[in-house]
Amino acid sequence: MGCRDPHDDIIIRWIQAGPEGIIQGMRGLIRPVMAALLAAGCAGLLAAGPAPAKLRILATVFPLQEFAAAIAGERAETSLLLPPGASVHTWQPRPGDIARLADCDLLLYIGSGLEPWLPTLIKAFPEGRIRTLEAAAGLAVAGTHVEGEGHAEEEEHEGLDPHVWLDFELDIRIVGRIAGELARIDAAGAPEFAANAERLTARLKALDAEFREGLGGCREKTVVLAGHGAFGYLARRYGLVQTALYGLSPDAQPKPKDLMKAIDFCREKGIKTVFFENSVPRDLSRTLARAIDGRVLVLHAGHNLTRDQQARKVGFFDLMKEDLAALRDGLGCR
Repeated sequence: MGCRDPHDDIIIRWIQAGPEGIIQGMRGLIRPVMAALLAAGCAGLLAAGPAPAKLRILATVFPLQEFAAAIAGERAETSLLLPPGASVHTWQPRPGDIARLADCDLLLYIGSGLEPWLPTLIKAFPEGRIRTLEAAAGLAVAGTHVEGEGHAEEEEHEGLDPHVWLDFELDIRIVGRIAGELARIDAAGAPEFAANAERLTARLKALDAEFREGLGGCREKTVVLAGHGAFGYLARRYGLVQTALYGLSPDAQPKPKDLMKAIDFCREKGIKTVFFENSVPRDLSRTLARAIDGRVLVLHAGHNLTRDQQARKVGFFDLMKEDLAALRDGLGCR
């Protein structure tokens, strides 16, 4: 009599719960994946060895992975659920990702609509099977845009802005949440988690002070983004105003009138620098920059790393310091 791996039912339920497009794409892959998981489960039963000592932590975005790695230290293995370069907004899980999720001890995610594919994925598992921590719970606020004379107005219809990790004070609260959750899973590691969280908090406070000093004397206060509004938290924290061609959704497409309004706005304000997020195409930012006889500078929202950044072992703090340098340059800071 063969052994049955519990992952079989999980995968079947996920396929049944998924959107039709995913179902069609997965049917040809599911049988070999189930066979591999079954073989792994049988081998595990025969091996009778001890369970892995380290916690297995998955994160949906890069900042959460880096925070968890710093807090957990050697007591956990942390990894990103998404492959390098994938967009957290549009990515869809594959069979291997389901297996990784089934084996993890904790899934860290932002929430507030950042990962639209996640609710369907979680529902495929038995209730309580996947331990999760929603980092942005109670932290996210409504998105903002610039209208008229540059006054930020709340866009309630846009929903919550999920990019909470771009406010370093909120990051400190997230770090505390992660440390607390890890302590509940691994009580013996609680003192180490607390000490590591304290060190990470000190680094975030120093980064916050560096941004506050670096952006305190800027000639220009408006950050013009040729893309979606991912930098609202950062702008608000340091007295800047974000104006984006479209709202919080990266899938939105600006209309010609939106581009013309942005051109008129930049010309009226004398703005010569257009920022764009590194994970989106540059075409729109170049078009806007040409129209105002300006230039383009890149900003990193930090959702994910490219393969090149991953190979160079670029960290969250590295990305943020690159952002600070670009903002100081583009906004004419002293």
